[in-house]
Amino acid sequence: MTDDLDPFKIFLELQLALQRNGPGSAASTARAFAMLPDLPEAPRILDIGCGQGASSFELLRLTKGQVTAVDLFDPFLERMNARATREGIGDERLVIERADMEALPFHHGAFDLVWSEGAIYHLGFARGLALWRRFLKPGGYMAVTECTWLTDEPSAEARAFWDEAYPAMATVAANSAAAERAGYDIIGTFALPPEDWWAEYYTPMRARIADMRETYGAAAKAVLDQKEAEIALFERNPGPYSYVFYVLRRKD
Repeated sequence: MTDDLDPFKIFLELQLALQRNGPGSAASTARAFAMLPDLPEAPRILDIGCGQGASSFELLRLTKGQVTAVDLFDPFLERMNARATREGIGDERLVIERADMEALPFHHGAFDLVWSEGAIYHLGFARGLALWRRFLKPGGYMAVTECTWLTDEPSAEARAFWDEAYPAMATVAANSAAAERAGYDIIGTFALPPEDWWAEYYTPMRARIADMRETYGAAAKAVLDQKEAEIALFERNPGPYSYVFYVLRRKD
């Protein structure tokens, strides 16, 4: 049963067991959305790296517009399609597409708002903002979360972990400067609270890790050890880092 497992399959199975595929909450999504000063009543929204659609479905609740949700992994999109069917959400409100965030198949200026929670790090913060800017209408909005240092002097343990896992991780000030260089005005930023890491992400992940250890044993050990180390790091180091929402407006 374990012969054909590879690290990605283990990671994907772990993620599919979670309601949310990264730190966040409906409350934080709503808080960021409320910071947009003059969005159209029925905006066209692009949600990049949507996972199973936690933010996509919240954006549908918050607006009368249409959300185009994109991810590279079919199992996530299948879950989204199943939920949309259960909730009676049609294509006029939710468009689900498989696409690579580095080469998105959309027209320039197609969207009023580009949204991405917990995914821009795949490209790098500055590069992602620069690549995705083209999809915004003039004066359109960008709202993304990015894992960010909240202090210039984190613990040695936290610094060592993230220097290996995500060496490009920067401070709010550095990321804000990068956003301005990429052609955006900063509307506002805020750090996700600790409960956004625990309630729908780390707590259920920890339980699923225990289940998967029993099921797969040594075949899953390396991936699950890494995720448990990440959880333990956050538990031991409250405060020096979090995901931060960056709410931006395209400059023209």
